Amino acid sequence: MISLGFHCHEVDVLEELILGNGLNRGEFYSLPADDLPKLRRLIEHHNLDWSIHAPLIQLDWYPQPPTWSFLCDVDKDNRELTMKMIILTMEQAEEYGAGYVVVHFPSPTSDASGESEARLEGIAWRSCERLAELSFKSGIPIHIEGVGQSPLINAEFLTAVLKEYSPLRYCFDTAHMHLAALDNGFDLYDFEAELLPYLGSIHLWNARSREDYLAFRHIPVHPSQRADDGWVDIARVLHSLDADKALLPVIFESGRSYPEALGDYDYREGVKWVKELLETSS
Repeated sequence: MISLGFHCHEVDVLEELILGNGLNRGEFYSLPADDLPKLRRLIEHHNLDWSIHAPLIQLDWYPQPPTWSFLCDVDKDNRELTMKMIILTMEQAEEYGAGYVVVHFPSPTSDASGESEARLEGIAWRSCERLAELSFKSGIPIHIEGVGQSPLINAEFLTAVLKEYSPLRYCFDTAHMHLAALDNGFDLYDFEAELLPYLGSIHLWNARSREDYLAFRHIPVHPSQRADDGWVDIARVLHSLDADKALLPVIFESGRSYPEALGDYDYREGVKWVKELLETSS
């Protein structure tokens, strides 16, 4: 059975989103530091599997939003700032026993005009090497998740990186990859097929376009979302998983409400739908 969970950036929603939907996994990020003892008690009490989306705790020294990443930035100081954040997150993952850590990579780089493609790829490769070293030393997998309008989000580059650095896996984010496919001109489902041997986890949410994302952010998946209307075909994504992905973590990465402008839907209908899809594909 694929391990279904919910992404949480508040401890107080754990019981509603995870337990209330009959799930057994959570992914946590950017919590107040004072909430960590409570998080640990809830995880142990309910025997939950869990992961971290870096950073685990709110950091007053890191730029907002906290999931912004500079691992592919041409500015070395920016790259070091993100590495500092990831190193802290990995230390917390070891201390609290997280199953894996999700890190945004690659992301757009600032002030890259005039920089050669070879130099930008070289920076990205070195950052991946450092991530792999962190993962190997801690014994905790790092899942890299592509996000943003980056030319490095392509199957050729990512499969080469993941083949070279085996401690790293890929977090396939359904909507971020859909937006990247629109930006970079590749087929989303071919991309999934090429990354399938390197998948570590999946993030589930939806968007038809970057305008959707800017207006509504992470839209819950729902059976009403038709691929013909521009939505990601969630059923196709999940049915593409093969038998050796039976324990793959699948994380709902959306909030508790469906945008009213898009329909009078309940996010829990999407959770039930995904459960049914996974049952029929297993």
